[in-house]
Amino acid sequence: MAKNKAEDYELSAVPINQRKTFLGVTMVWTGFVFVIASMVAGGGLAAGLTFREIVLITILGNCFLTIIASLISVISCKTGLTFALITRYSFGVKGSRIASFFVPIVNIGWYTIQSALYGHLIAQLLHLGSIGESIAMIASAILMGIFALIGIDALTVLGYVAIPNIIFLSIATAMKSVQLTGGWSNIFEYLPSTSLTLGYAFSIVVGTWIFSASTCIADIMRYAKNTKEAVLSAGCGLVAGNSLLIICGAITSIAMGDSDLTKVLLDMGLIIPSVILMSTNIWTTNAANIYSTSLNLSNALNKGKRQILAVVLMISALLTLTKPYNIGIFFVFLNTLGNIVPPLPGIIFADYYILRRGYYDTSKLGYDNWNYIAWFSWIISVLLVFVTKVGFPPVNGILFGFFTYLLLSVLLKKRAY
Repeated sequence: MAKNKAEDYELSAVPINQRKTFLGVTMVWTGFVFVIASMVAGGGLAAGLTFREIVLITILGNCFLTIIASLISVISCKTGLTFALITRYSFGVKGSRIASFFVPIVNIGWYTIQSALYGHLIAQLLHLGSIGESIAMIASAILMGIFALIGIDALTVLGYVAIPNIIFLSIATAMKSVQLTGGWSNIFEYLPSTSLTLGYAFSIVVGTWIFSASTCIADIMRYAKNTKEAVLSAGCGLVAGNSLLIICGAITSIAMGDSDLTKVLLDMGLIIPSVILMSTNIWTTNAANIYSTSLNLSNALNKGKRQILAVVLMISALLTLTKPYNIGIFFVFLNTLGNIVPPLPGIIFADYYILRRGYYDTSKLGYDNWNYIAWFSWIISVLLVFVTKVGFPPVNGILFGFFTYLLLSVLLKKRAY
């Protein structure tokens, strides 16, 4: 089957002969994972843990994320379907269209924030003034989306170009920071002035990518050739990639008092390396982010992703002018949605691995128009997330979704296909 260049299998399964190499899929996913927020999380860990504790909790947290990511990756790889299309089996064909709106809202929000912030920083570096800043923010939102508009091949190329730069500059910046502040002995002997519990530190690490590791990753891993490569790719991006940025952020925080590697480079007077690191971090994440958004909206609106993406990019570009990174309520809104979505993959895991015994018939793309048990489970799980005072909300959401859906399915005698 020849690939339809106008589409990206947003409304059908990716054929086996159109799957990508392990390295190509890994580059796209790792590029998605590489983001400045992970460096900042490393700084948060350094505020209350020793360096050895940081390394331990970072690896454990990313191993946990890999387990969650692998569960959804296996489903998407076996079926060749986007996350949105996978929801058709548990929520129903029509029901999934509503469910598919929640992930894009969160993604568009963060895409707009990142685009606006990038344009703002570029304007500051180049002294562009207020009008120049507005142009830079709009241009950022549009240009980053071009890679998503082209599709998975463009994201792969972006990953090949960006990831080596991110790895080299992150490690080099951390090592230079250590060199400037007395050597590695200061890092290994570091004692924080305050303390964090290991449980809270674990939640910081998990919080860096629990949302995308349980949802958006499916849109990438549907291109994996087999489940082994999908799982290994997920692990490379999280255990290797995310851990690298968190640990580098922790090192620079201990050594220089700042976990943002791009700012540390600027403080060293290294403007070009700083811009390269900032650009590659934001562009790879944002491009994959909006790509996943377009796939979800394709299912919700039953239209091709290109038309949808063109509209989304225009809306996002205009929203950057509000400077959303300065609007506190906007972050509260996105974080609230970030707690509403996790029960959704939990429901999918229960439906696929337990009720359907690890099989979806992709020739049907869904079994019913509506599955009310899934909707009741989602509502109950969201309520439980907000009233539960222990644990980490996104993780709680996945677990609540999983067990609530199983319980209601048994009580209401839902039939497995």
